[in-house]
Amino acid sequence: MRATPTLQSGLARIAGQAAAISSEVERLLGLDGRRLDGAGEDGIGEDGADERLRQAFGEMQAMSKLLAETRAEVVGLSPPSGELGDTLDAVIGDTEGAALEILRQAERAQAAAARLHAGTSADTTADLAEVDEAATAIVLACAFQDLTGQRVRKVLSTLRQVEARVAALVALLGIGPEEGGTLLRAAPSRPDAHLLNGPSTAAQGGLGQSAVDDLFG
Repeated sequence: MRATPTLQSGLARIAGQAAAISSEVERLLGLDGRRLDGAGEDGIGEDGADERLRQAFGEMQAMSKLLAETRAEVVGLSPPSGELGDTLDAVIGDTEGAALEILRQAERAQAAAARLHAGTSADTTADLAEVDEAATAIVLACAFQDLTGQRVRKVLSTLRQVEARVAALVALLGIGPEEGGTLLRAAPSRPDAHLLNGPSTAAQGGLGQSAVDDLFG
C-alpha cells in the first residue's frame, strides 16, 4: 500500500490550506475582538450592529475550531509508509511458496504410493519413507498461515485506523450518507471494477471448499 506522490502532495496541500484559513480566521478574530472591546467602552454594545458583530465573532470562533480539527484529521490521513505494501507482498509470496511446496510434496507422495500399489517399487522401505517425508513437509508448509495471519491482522489494524479518520473527516465536513453516495457514484469507473471484490465466500453464495473438492473429485 505505497503512498503515491499525488496523494501525498494533495493531503499536504489541503492541510496547508486549512492552516492558512485558520490563521486568517484567528487574525480576524483578533480584529473583531478589539472592536467588541471598543464598542463596550463606548456604551453602544447593545446596538443591533454590535449584536451581529458578536454573532459573527462566535461563528468565526466555531469556524476556527472546525478548521483546526479538519487539519488534524487530514494530517492524520497521511498515507502510511510502504511497509503495508511490503507486508502484503510478503503474504502473497509466502502463500504462493507454500502452495507450490504442498503440490510438489503431494506429487512426490503420490508417485511413491503408485509404485507401492503397482508392486513396482525397487525399495519398499524407501518409498514408504518418502511418503512419510512428503506428509511431514506438507504439514511444515502449512505453518505459513500463522505468520501470514499476523501480517494480515497488522494491515487490517492500520486500515481500520485510516477508516476511522476518514469517518471523522466526513463528519467534520458534514457530508451525509446521500451526498457521500452521490460522490461515490460520480467517481470514474474502472473497466475491471467487477473484478475488485475478490472471490465470493460460501456465505455470499459462492462455492465452498467442499464444492470445489467435488468438482475435482
